[in-house]
Amino acid sequence: MQIDKSLHIPLYRQVEQILEEKIISGQWEVGSQLPTEQELSDRFDVSTITVKRAVIELVNKGYLFRQRGKGTFVSGSAKEQDLNSIISLSGSEQEHPHEMLSFKYETAGSEIAQKLRIDPEDEVIKIERLKIENNDPLALEYTYLPADKCQGLTPEMINNDLIFNILKNRFHIALKRAKVFIRPYILPNHQAKLLQVEAGTPVFEWERITYTKQEDIIEFSKFYIRSDKEVYYTEVQL
Repeated sequence: MQIDKSLHIPLYRQVEQILEEKIISGQWEVGSQLPTEQELSDRFDVSTITVKRAVIELVNKGYLFRQRGKGTFVSGSAKEQDLNSIISLSGSEQEHPHEMLSFKYETAGSEIAQKLRIDPEDEVIKIERLKIENNDPLALEYTYLPADKCQGLTPEMINNDLIFNILKNRFHIALKRAKVFIRPYILPNHQAKLLQVEAGTPVFEWERITYTKQEDIIEFSKFYIRSDKEVYYTEVQL
């Protein structure tokens, strides 16, 4: 397939369609690296800006992902995840591999205090972790817990467990519900490094607030999830 500059279809869209066809047809296998933007520019006789826009569109669709310092690659099939099972408060007993990045006690501050409905001077536990799947970073997690409700919590107690399980099994807190907000998010440089993708890569931002049966807020978390690794669905009974 070639670019036809006489068509009214934008050039970047034509490049995008050609590259997408190569991926769908299997001509470019999962994990294979794309030619450089300059090489594609020469091949299609278009500017590198045109190629870059086409590539970004395919990254946004989940066909490609960019790895910092290495290049652009064909994505594998994203894992399907049921939104209802993810949000469920009944945590799985299986192990959930994580890498602990930071664990500390600190003053809440105004923003976190507002989320947890506590005073800004109150102490919270801030946990920063990477969720790992098949040896690749899947999600970056930031969790805040009121320190007075989780006294004595240490990094060793968390290991590879879910926060829901920690709250229920270690601190015997009865959980009632969780409210989750999902937004698109563009990764800045420092978070992109942790997730091993290029700065500017679009990901899912999940913001979760968890309530006890007494309607107290016990947890506030933010998750930044790679869009090339997960696809979400919900099923409706008709």
